[in-house]
Amino acid sequence: MTMKIITDSGADAFVSAMDGVAHTSVPLTIRAGALSWLDNGEIDLPKFVDALKKTKERSSTACPSVQDWMDAFVGGDEIFVLTITSALSGTYNSAVQAAKIYQESHPQVKIHVFDTRSAGPQIRLLAEEIAQLINKGFKFEQIVETMKYKMRQTDLLFILENLDNLANNGRINPAMAKIAHALKLNIYGTASDEGKLEMLGKTRGSKKIFAKMVKLMEESGYEGGKVLIDYVGTPDKAEKMQNAILAAYPDAEISITECGGLCSYYAEAGGLLIGYEKK
Repeated sequence: MTMKIITDSGADAFVSAMDGVAHTSVPLTIRAGALSWLDNGEIDLPKFVDALKKTKERSSTACPSVQDWMDAFVGGDEIFVLTITSALSGTYNSAVQAAKIYQESHPQVKIHVFDTRSAGPQIRLLAEEIAQLINKGFKFEQIVETMKYKMRQTDLLFILENLDNLANNGRINPAMAKIAHALKLNIYGTASDEGKLEMLGKTRGSKKIFAKMVKLMEESGYEGGKVLIDYVGTPDKAEKMQNAILAAYPDAEISITECGGLCSYYAEAGGLLIGYEKK
């Protein structure tokens, strides 16, 4: 029996396996005018971010097609799909439709699609948890039920220096993006329970932002668990975030990863996404 974990590219997980469990990343597409990028882990990220910054065309993203998902299902007997929040993309609905169609011709295959209501590192935390449950011998139905609980034990925070793409994509008020840019503000926030971007505050400069993020993590239930930090173009900023966490929790397990195309599109240059375990 073949178990598969499938994520869309909003998870920043461009690997063929997680803890020995087969994994597939299904790419979204980012568009700006006549330019188009398939988020398959092979994008030249500095050029991509620069091109988006320079374009005056309206930008957008396109979710994987139903056929893209069905192609990813092939070969799996028990399949766990985790998608970027349905509040940002039609990816979840596309995956659900694909699962329904695929199971009509493959009734023996089990597929469950999770709307993670999140992005980036939080999705990877959840995918890694599924891999661990598979390796422990949990049955399909047990994993599905356990993950409903585990999803509440992870969270996501973000720091954004630029909001232009979110404004161009209609996700936030363009006036807010202009103000943030003019005042050189760091905007920080979280993924709400509904999976929407929830702005929590703003600060000028970055001196206090990392300590603030640690405090927010603690207030939501962080006690030193695993942390995944994804960055856009600023590994030094990710390291400062890591050091702030380690100063309070020296034994915390922290990994740093560069964002893929989709998360780079939303977080933009200087952005950080912080996924973490909580109680």
